[in-house]
Amino acid sequence: MTDPKPLSIPPPSSDPLAEVLHSLRMSSSFYCRSEFFAPWGLDLPEMPGHLMFHVMTSGNCFLHVQDDRIQLHAGDFALVPHGQGHLLLSDESASPTPLFDTERISITEHYETLSLGQGGEATTMICGAVRFEHPVAQRIIEVLPKMIHLQTMLGENESVQSTIRLIISEASKLSLGGDALITRLSDILVIQAVRSW
Repeated sequence: MTDPKPLSIPPPSSDPLAEVLHSLRMSSSFYCRSEFFAPWGLDLPEMPGHLMFHVMTSGNCFLHVQDDRIQLHAGDFALVPHGQGHLLLSDESASPTPLFDTERISITEHYETLSLGQGGEATTMICGAVRFEHPVAQRIIEVLPKMIHLQTMLGENESVQSTIRLIISEASKLSLGGDALITRLSDILVIQAVRSW
């Protein structure tokens, strides 16, 4: 009788970051394709427990998160990881409209379009809010800064650039099934932003 083979014990992970990122799976999410025509302003409410993001597909605007302000350009990505209320403005003198007072059209349960402004220069973006329930993911989110800004024009990360280019392409074509692809790409982009930070 031969001795039983010893149980094999898997070696410890050589990539602990991969294990952490694996926990970043969206448990709930919402996405919106937004079209703005200057002058315009949007006041987004606080969404506790959610990461809120904006992918600039054309044009530019200002993002205010409390006392912090950045300017976003086409191809930029901004993540507001703590669900804080914030403003998007075509210029600093624009008056913001509360999100729930805007003209929105529901496409699916988790995807809608929004239009706002007064007929001037156009700005378009994909906006969204996602939530993670996994305890490890929650701990990661707690240590993130007030906002994360990725500027593809600076060539920060080729994989991020590629994802944003795909989102911009799908948003401009509005092909059949494009909303589903945009939401999946947005999920990937959020994880890429966390990894990049």
